[in-house]
Amino acid sequence: MDYYKLGMRIRETRKKKAISQQELSYEIEYSIPHISHVENGSTKLSVDFLVKVANALDVTADQLLCDSLNHSDKVFQENILESLRDCSNQELRIINQLVTDTKINLRRNLGSKA
Repeated sequence: MDYYKLGMRIRETRKKKAISQQELSYEIEYSIPHISHVENGSTKLSVDFLVKVANALDVTADQLLCDSLNHSDKVFQENILESLRDCSNQELRIINQLVTDTKINLRRNLGSKA
């Protein structure tokens, strides 16, 4: 498990929801330093912590753990779609071409057809 990426996802989600570490601390009943250590990836977290954070941030555990799961395609697809929601038509065309080109290059260089 990549605790650094998990911590980053927790931090990004918390900030996106405009929740401070202090507010999260009150909600999940863990100390601010513990939350900070988890977000920095410098400490492992318990299942209890993960469940409380997911509930407090109104996300699924899959959304937080997707970097460590083998079957997390839907989480990444939803993240991509969310990122595109406010794009203009011109931006979407450019991003579409970038995605197409990137996918071709990835498959060529990684030898993957997935």
